[in-house]
Amino acid sequence: MKVRSVIFAFLFLFPVIAFAQDSIHFRDIRLDEALQDARAEKKPVFFMGYATWCEHCKRMKEVIFKDAVVADYYNKHFICVKQDMEKGDGIILHNKFRIRSYPGLIFLDADGTTLYGSSGEKNYSMMIDLGKTALTPTMQYPYLKAQFEKDVTNSEKCYAYVFALRTAMLDCEEPAKKHLATQTDAQLLNGLNWKIIANGVRDINSREFQFVLSHQKQYESIASPLRVERKFVNIADELLSPFVNGKDSAGYFTRRPEAESMHYPKVDSLLFKYDLNIYQSIGNWNEYRKVADKSAESLAWYNGSLLKEIGNNYIAHVTDTASLTKAAKWMKRAIELSDEYTPYMLCAKLYQNAGDKKSAVEMAEKAKSFALKFGFSHFDADALLNELQK
Repeated sequence: MKVRSVIFAFLFLFPVIAFAQDSIHFRDIRLDEALQDARAEKKPVFFMGYATWCEHCKRMKEVIFKDAVVADYYNKHFICVKQDMEKGDGIILHNKFRIRSYPGLIFLDADGTTLYGSSGEKNYSMMIDLGKTALTPTMQYPYLKAQFEKDVTNSEKCYAYVFALRTAMLDCEEPAKKHLATQTDAQLLNGLNWKIIANGVRDINSREFQFVLSHQKQYESIASPLRVERKFVNIADELLSPFVNGKDSAGYFTRRPEAESMHYPKVDSLLFKYDLNIYQSIGNWNEYRKVADKSAESLAWYNGSLLKEIGNNYIAHVTDTASLTKAAKWMKRAIELSDEYTPYMLCAKLYQNAGDKKSAVEMAEKAKSFALKFGFSHFDADALLNELQK
């Protein structure tokens, strides 16, 4: 009897153990079919938009969605589907949902209305909280939008709606503009309106952002210097990064003066990096050299990785002796920032290309000494020394 009891207990527990090893059940159906299931089963839809190259998406699918608590919650409360956003229906849905970051996590009712959303990798507790928020009527987009539109002058209702949209990286510019247009200059200088500007204003030339620029110190006391700085850099980045990523030099240089007009140090540093990226992407190494020669010491002096990147490009594409010698100085600065083997070698090669054999040998020997000290390979330092000693 004791053996039979143990067997019975094991069989009784086995389904629980098996379920604990399960994962979210993503149905192998299209989104329109999932909406039909949602109507039949009276559940909302949880939709995951992913890309095959996205490491965050892989971790979500392979780790987070296989957690027993997460799986149980989502299988119980939602119809779950996922879609590669770069194939088939995903291309259309990517534009429909305006997914700007992967994974896109979207909750819809049975009619296809978006209830809530978020983006990016989540941990176990964040996934549960996200699902609970999506099921709370007063936190859903339709409710927040309706509350806002009842009184667009209300900063609290506007911020609640803007923040929910921003959480999913959705465009929240329209409600922000609608609300801020009702506010006097004095009203703009309060904490909630600052948050609405920080999250919802993307136009550098807008009245609201220009007001922030001219009242920087007041906003730094309302929020913090770091938050204000972050807004300045982000608004310039949002304006120009699409042109840089798309290698659209004409579009970039058309809009660049808007960001430059801010006359803000961190924005100037961003423009410096973007100028280099644009000239590199179109292969205009003469302009690349002019930009780097002029501003590397003022705008990249504390960025060792950028200095090394410039050094590599100078070795490959620049022949001007004075510029190469300048770049060797930048590599010495990179060494000061982070004592590594690579900038020693870059410095040696830059001196070699500049025709300064003595300095090249000195830096190659320092590279070798560094490698010996830490047990690294010094093959390329030896090769360069042999070449220089011929």
